[in-house]
Amino acid sequence: MVRAMRRGKPHPSLTAFRLCKEFGWTPLELAQQPAKTIEEFIVILNELDTQTEEEIRKAKRGARL
Repeated sequence: MVRAMRRGKPHPSLTAFRLCKEFGWTPLELAQQPAKTIEEFIVILNELDTQTEEEIRKAKRGARL
């Protein structure tokens, strides 16, 4: 998933799958969520992915020293 996001916008099916997985929703429950909520959650997930990537880079740099 992270690799797909690095390449740009992931396929909508991937985004829907991840939202359902992360928040425990069924596809129907996801469809019932307000668009603003979905947008906010996508921003949050993207930020968490960025933070994770930064931590991995720092750990790799630390391992090289």
